[in-house]
Amino acid sequence: MELFLFLGKAGVFAVVINTIFFFKSFNYNSKAFKIFTYYLLSISIIQVLSYVHLLSGLVDNNLYMSNVYIIVQFSVLTLFYRELLNIKILIYIGVLVLVFLGYQYLSDFSLFLKYNSIGIALTQGLIVLYALLYFYFSLSKKDSKFLLINLGIFLYMISSSLILASGNLVFNFDLISKEDYILLLTLNNAFYIIFQVLVFIAWYRNFRKKPVSHAY
Repeated sequence: MELFLFLGKAGVFAVVINTIFFFKSFNYNSKAFKIFTYYLLSISIIQVLSYVHLLSGLVDNNLYMSNVYIIVQFSVLTLFYRELLNIKILIYIGVLVLVFLGYQYLSDFSLFLKYNSIGIALTQGLIVLYALLYFYFSLSKKDSKFLLINLGIFLYMISSSLILASGNLVFNFDLISKEDYILLLTLNNAFYIIFQVLVFIAWYRNFRKKPVSHAY
């Protein structure tokens, strides 16, 4: 439990720090960079609010935030990959998925208060597909600035999909012990930190404003 809580706090801290660094480089980088910066900002806000709500004790759980998270994450990353891949159909796919999710929640509002297994699998599965497409197209391109970010997204989405998409089934204490439940969430937090580390390395190598060297 202690490791789970530590990694959870570390993940929130990491994404907030990365958001600050990315905004420092915001003005002199590409549109794709700016979209990803907004992704970091939106996820930072959601995670901080989720953490505050949980600590406040005003709510029994913050699972409803997971639904806000997947909607915002899918929306912004779809725009990010639309810009990277230059494939217009991604926007239409994104709209169809959001309409489907809206229909789900309107049909059964209680779904908003628990893990939406279908929503997680669908949105994160598509992001994994977009990441794979970027790996493929980047083989023929010289520009590899976003490869580390793409790798981080790919690894985190794969692990998160496997762990969280089965949330309502696996996180049933009649089927799994509380210890194993915490272990799964700890692994998810660990992969999230790996994602944020790769994001930071990408920023440091490719996007920060490097000091100008003077020849004497």
